[in-house]
Amino acid sequence: MRYLSIFLIIALAFWSTKESRAAQAIPLPPPIVVTYDVYVGGVHLVRADILFEKKATKYHTRVQAFTYGFWHKVLPWDTLLESNGRIVKDHFVPIVFHNRDIWRSKPKVTNLRFTKNGDVTPSFDPPDTDNPNKREIVTAEQRHGSLDPVTALLQMLGNIAVEDSCAITVPVFDGKRRFDITGSDQGSDDIDEEDYSAYSGSARLCNADFKMIAGEWKDRKPTRFWQKSDDETGRDPFQIWLARPKPELPELPIVLESSSVLGRIMVHMSGWHYATKEELAAVVTWK
Repeated sequence: MRYLSIFLIIALAFWSTKESRAAQAIPLPPPIVVTYDVYVGGVHLVRADILFEKKATKYHTRVQAFTYGFWHKVLPWDTLLESNGRIVKDHFVPIVFHNRDIWRSKPKVTNLRFTKNGDVTPSFDPPDTDNPNKREIVTAEQRHGSLDPVTALLQMLGNIAVEDSCAITVPVFDGKRRFDITGSDQGSDDIDEEDYSAYSGSARLCNADFKMIAGEWKDRKPTRFWQKSDDETGRDPFQIWLARPKPELPELPIVLESSSVLGRIMVHMSGWHYATKEELAAVVTWK
């Protein structure tokens, strides 16, 4: 279930407002919590709450996700992802990233620390025991200059805010894998009111492509997230529809869709609200 966290982080992609290309600072929304429901093969498998907060030149993002309803008893999975960093003009600069992943009551913690010169240092609890003969290890050179998964998607949305375009490639390191996400413009489309989302109407359409760079297992089949089918590696892109649920809000990802060997992946924004003082106090530790 660990790979499902990538699905949820995608829901952060392209969160932005439109500004002229001359703008240097990234315009960002007020503190907000957005809820997404994830369907795989038609089954409502996961729910995620995503909080984003900006304070002065710092940002904090939290993703809390879990297998939904009955499926939490059958496939008990909970995850918490948090990213903290600075906003420097049109760039998000991560400082620390934390992922606490619990599968069948067994927690795994991944921490990433970023230095000013672009180095990224991962640490794990329990300690990492991957055998380099069985799994490709991401080198320091490969992870240099990369972003954590949450910040990488924030950077993609920042590109829309400044350049009014989805077209950008960002390097991502999640502690074990190094991959690229490349966005591309696909025009506009309509979201049908019969969908499960909390919006219907015209929307921006973008694609997000994934390319594995390093970190895959050598002695087993590729992780299913990276497969188009049982016989074909290299996954299809995510299609992402973005729109403003309210005129005063920035564009938010409303619907996300892609294929997988487990069935069609559909992610719907099922609700949103401005973050409460209690929600912010529970997670923010500005330093």
